Amino acid sequence: MASFPNSRDSSLQAPARNRAILWMSGLAIITLAALAFFSPLSSEQSITILLVGSLFFGLMWFAVSTARDVAQRSRNLVFALWWVLLGSEAIFSYVTEDAEGKGFASGAYSEAMMWVFVGLVFALYTYRHSQYLRTLFTGSYKWVSWFGVVCLLSCAYAEDRFFSLAWIVKLFLAIALLAACNFESKNPEDLRTFLKVTQWALLFMISTPFIRLIANPETLATGRLYDVATAPTVLSVDAGLLILFAFTLSPPGKSQVVRNILILVGMTAMLMGGGKTGILGCIFGAVTFFMLQGRFKAAARFVLIFAVIGLLLAAFTPLGAYLDFYLHSGQAESFTGRSEVWSAAWPLIKQKIILGRGFMSSRFLSYKIDVDWMPNHLHNGFLEVMYNNGLIGLFVIVMMLGWTTKNLIGVMRAVDQNHPLHQLAVGCFAIYLDIFINGMVSRTFGSRPDGTFMILFSLVFVSDRLLAAARKKADIRVMPAWRVSSVPAQ
Repeated sequence: MASFPNSRDSSLQAPARNRAILWMSGLAIITLAALAFFSPLSSEQSITILLVGSLFFGLMWFAVSTARDVAQRSRNLVFALWWVLLGSEAIFSYVTEDAEGKGFASGAYSEAMMWVFVGLVFALYTYRHSQYLRTLFTGSYKWVSWFGVVCLLSCAYAEDRFFSLAWIVKLFLAIALLAACNFESKNPEDLRTFLKVTQWALLFMISTPFIRLIANPETLATGRLYDVATAPTVLSVDAGLLILFAFTLSPPGKSQVVRNILILVGMTAMLMGGGKTGILGCIFGAVTFFMLQGRFKAAARFVLIFAVIGLLLAAFTPLGAYLDFYLHSGQAESFTGRSEVWSAAWPLIKQKIILGRGFMSSRFLSYKIDVDWMPNHLHNGFLEVMYNNGLIGLFVIVMMLGWTTKNLIGVMRAVDQNHPLHQLAVGCFAIYLDIFINGMVSRTFGSRPDGTFMILFSLVFVSDRLLAAARKKADIRVMPAWRVSSVPAQ
């Protein structure tokens, strides 16, 4: 395990930091020049891009300039890029209604420009630290990389190759960036920092709908907190994940003010989003988190507080009207129409069961099946990947899920309950369960690289790192006393 000194000669640090800042400035200038010729953007959208781009390069400068040494500078840079990529889907609101027309809204081009920002800076990092590429096909993370390969190859026969290749850009960017985060995570404290960065990205993602609600109160016209960039069901899932991250990263015996604020915000957003499976997945994950630590009273307290907040929101917000409508609509029996989609799509899946129909081809599903609404995907992670990538893609996803489960359970068995690694493993397992449960009725994994799917990618390498740290501690614990230290007793 590599270790780095906390301080270095300032005369050596300054030139390196100045070079990094010059590179950032150069990339910013190149990006501004590219925007001038980016015709699909309207003038208003261009101004927004310029503002977001300025904040982006400011964030990169802050991440680099606040590092204590060269090693931490690289780590901070890739972690900051991960924050931006994860939160980018919440910045620009858009929805492409005409899937058959295969067009893109201007907001879609704007989000793609965020990928360009991330890609430019990440290319600079790769030029200087290409060693991370060796981790792409090692350990459990190799299944994430193989999923990317399968998706790329399937673009050759996808229903809209250009549309599929556009999303492949983000998929490959996410896979490579997380491989770099894996490479830069030298110890459990780095892993904890990475998880904290993910937590703050989730907070940003669920906060933007509230900001839009202030600007446009009609967002709650249907009784749910809805935003076209973050649909109600997705909002509930992300808010539930924020709650589980807050539990995972809360240090025992210290002030829990920040944790409690995050949990309150998460509960409010999750309930106002009205995503039923998102709520159930969070509750199940939180109860599992406490039960695996033997904290039964804490589990009961969480459920009680959650119920109280839910009753208050149902009584004093439009959420109550939505719940009343849903209970009397009869949609619960068909999982809000999802079972109809599964039945209608299954014959199409069987037609190309081995290779599937190509990455992101499920986007055009609504024009191939006869149901009462317009589904843009299968609303089930396993059916989604089978439709797009067949049994080959399903095998890769199952291996990814299986190895993550095996790693996290291995950590819980290797260390005591009072060890920090145990809480991290239990928390990551709760987050994993939440994503898995929501994947039964939504697209949290298996296709488009949304925030939840990318977080699942990250859990693969985090589980690997935690298991390695747990095994190292177990080896030290069982090592004979005469081999622990070569220093003679005083």
